[in-house]
Amino acid sequence: MSLCFAGTAISADAPLAVVNGVSIPARLMARNIEANVAQGQKDTPELRAALRQEFIARELMVQEAQKRGLDKLPATQDALQGLRQNLLIDLVLNDEFTKNSVTEAELKAEYERQVKALMSAGDLQQFQISSIVVASDADARSVMTAVRSGQAFDVVAKARSMDPSKDKGGELGWFLPDQIAPAISNVVVNLAPGAVSAAPIQVGPYWHVVKLMAKRPYQVPGFEESKNQLQTAVVQNRRMALLKKLSDAAVVK
Repeated sequence: MSLCFAGTAISADAPLAVVNGVSIPARLMARNIEANVAQGQKDTPELRAALRQEFIARELMVQEAQKRGLDKLPATQDALQGLRQNLLIDLVLNDEFTKNSVTEAELKAEYERQVKALMSAGDLQQFQISSIVVASDADARSVMTAVRSGQAFDVVAKARSMDPSKDKGGELGWFLPDQIAPAISNVVVNLAPGAVSAAPIQVGPYWHVVKLMAKRPYQVPGFEESKNQLQTAVVQNRRMALLKKLSDAAVVK
């Protein structure tokens, strides 16, 4: 097998460069060129030259780390072990789903299961929420004072919120109560549409001032618009099933 580099055929096994006696395989260039082209870049001599220099620079830094004994440190070994495990887990899952891809039937079965579970929960309500997220209780109370004085919630959100939703005036969308943090959902379910939380709500290190925009009976999304979420659910179910199969067959002491 050969690869073409700048018009010259080079064996895939030939080194891209040799740095202090250590060979850098040419296949690394091929894989990186493929990845760059997939992202819209052009395969040019300049790109190849830049990549070659990057490979050489990385090898030089690796060799220096090894000279200093940094690769032998327990923390380094632990980190490398974690990286190896993550890579192999990704590879085995990719292999699993390549050989047995998720089918339309599986997606439909998961959709029906989720719909049945939701319907069995009774009269579900969805809540449309807007939120202003700040760093402290004092900042949150200042925000509440501004809103209560008549300033529009979306205007204050755009000016003061730390959350990306600030670009939409704090609007987060529609949620079922169990889809949001309990500290927020416990407040929201007791608000009237248009009302703002009576006090700041702390979630983790941040403080939220929440406004209930509207509420409505839960509307079950159609199968087609749910496919991405269903795919995620089926993949997770398959992953758990594989893990159970491996656990059942394993000898763990």
